[in-house]
Amino acid sequence: MKLHYHPLSPYSRKALVAILMRGEAIELCEIAIGQGGLSQPEFLALSPFGKMPMLQTDDGPIIESTSIIEYLEERGPALLLPAGAERTARHFDRLGDHYLMAPMAELFWQTESELVKLAPQWLPAAWQLFATQLAGRDFVCGKAFSLGDLSGAIATDYLQRLGWQPPPAIEAWRQRCFAVPAMAQSLDMALPYVRRILGERASELG
Repeated sequence: MKLHYHPLSPYSRKALVAILMRGEAIELCEIAIGQGGLSQPEFLALSPFGKMPMLQTDDGPIIESTSIIEYLEERGPALLLPAGAERTARHFDRLGDHYLMAPMAELFWQTESELVKLAPQWLPAAWQLFATQLAGRDFVCGKAFSLGDLSGAIATDYLQRLGWQPPPAIEAWRQRCFAVPAMAQSLDMALPYVRRILGERASELG
């Protein structure tokens, strides 16, 4: 199998974490996004919408980070969908993707989309939903890190680097999530790109 991804992409990082947790010999193919890698014919033949991540498998290409994780979980072992808490994990994965990750991406790339305008409303509301679920728990589904933590924790880490401060309970949870070795490794892979982009913006501002 091959994962076509980029270390900076938060959705790529979701799939990357699932792979790193397994320790499987899955080839990591970094897409040259700055050189139009997402629009190359050979990539579009596998990911027709030009989206990453994309997992190339014997069963065909799989696009969308959560679908990739579900595929890996189905193959086993199930590391991110804890038995009896699958619905909760999937629910908070969707909340994290739609209400933290999506506005975060628009803020990171400094777009003028509607999500940027909604961010001051959506981000605190999403963090509150996570904080309520986390009351008395280490992670969304209890004692074990799961799919339900992935999007929210990754998005929160990026948001902090953009100057958004989460509530203390969310910050404590973010720290627990990034103590998971695969999460820490994915962050190490992303940081050179994050620092370069944010550093360039700071220098432009003088």
